[in-house]
Amino acid sequence: MLADPTATESVPVSPAQRERLTLWAAGTPSQDQPTFAWEFPAAIDEERVRDAWAKVMARYATLRSLFAEEGDGVFSCRRGPVTMADDTCVSTPPETFFTQLCAPVDLLGGPGARLVHSPAGPRTLLGLSIDHLVIDGHSYGRVVADLFALLRGEEPAGPAPAAPDAFFREELEAAAGPAGEKALAYWRRTTGGRTYPPLHTGLHRPEGAGVRAETAHCTVVFDPACPHARHPQGRSATVLASVAAATARTLDLVPGQDPFTVLLQSSRRSNDEKLNMAGFLSNWQPATFPVAHTAPELVADVADAAFRALRGHHLHHAEVVRRLEPEWYGARYVPSEPLPPYALFNYLVEQEPPHVDGHSGTPLDVPPMGAYRLHGALRVYGTERADARSAQVRLVADASVFGDGFAGRVAEAVTEAGA
Repeated sequence: MLADPTATESVPVSPAQRERLTLWAAGTPSQDQPTFAWEFPAAIDEERVRDAWAKVMARYATLRSLFAEEGDGVFSCRRGPVTMADDTCVSTPPETFFTQLCAPVDLLGGPGARLVHSPAGPRTLLGLSIDHLVIDGHSYGRVVADLFALLRGEEPAGPAPAAPDAFFREELEAAAGPAGEKALAYWRRTTGGRTYPPLHTGLHRPEGAGVRAETAHCTVVFDPACPHARHPQGRSATVLASVAAATARTLDLVPGQDPFTVLLQSSRRSNDEKLNMAGFLSNWQPATFPVAHTAPELVADVADAAFRALRGHHLHHAEVVRRLEPEWYGARYVPSEPLPPYALFNYLVEQEPPHVDGHSGTPLDVPPMGAYRLHGALRVYGTERADARSAQVRLVADASVFGDGFAGRVAEAVTEAGA
């Protein structure tokens, strides 16, 4: 399937990539394309867009990743030439903008990145779709910042990003040695070996029930007098503690009984070298902490649990599932597959809004796709404001597990506690 003779030598395929590719090779759809779109109140011509995109593709080797199936569950990856930018930048009329932007990526037949440009008279639509096979949230933010810097005629900030190949080799070596066994032991101690552990032992998915997702929003304001508000990890723990306490009150759980277990999403960039890597490095690790009704009494426990969860860094969640619960291998990428009532927490820092020629882009709503649909019981997305004084929180809850209106009630409880 990989016919381009100018592609570079083979590079490692990570355990996370192998999970997706295994599904795809078996004919199971596994769309997981973070996709963003903006409208600008000014004309941005196609040549300018293509030139900026070509520089982005040259700068980010991971965006030129091309995968092939070698047989017997083995996959290979090569990096294509920078001329791939020509075929991955699409100019289309506004009426077909989202059709082009949201078209599924062929994981074993083409590149995983696409930029879509739609001139609309005095306006311009720009959309970026990059599959999680080649990028995570940390890297995505860098790509967006670099793309719009180049559109403004500026040089991207910071050093050129490094490919994640060394990280993947380290990860594969760890998975085959004592570090991998240590990570599995942590999962067994923390979750009893369950790779999608329920948020709480009292939660169950009704037999045969599908997912009914409800969304709500709230804000967590940080108390400057609180020590945890002085560093990013503490602010992240404060947000999770606020939501966990509100969840406990809403469910009327007794403090101290049967702890919460939450999967934490982290970027696994533990030093400057890894911080500069662009690719899919993020992972899920389990954290367990007591049930409590107020955030202040819970935040230290949450912070400690998050620190302990770092022990799972050496083994990707995909590999944990493959070894401990192979029946769930790849399930979180299948839209129709409801999973046990697990909870996921993801925390990012707000980015500067894209702007070109003095005009800020207005974000557009993109239809949900693939793994962006809820599979478990609860997802908590925290976005820290640039001034670090507060965080916006988006809650996505499964009404078939919690009942109708649960997400809204938790959001209200978070707001009331912070008033």
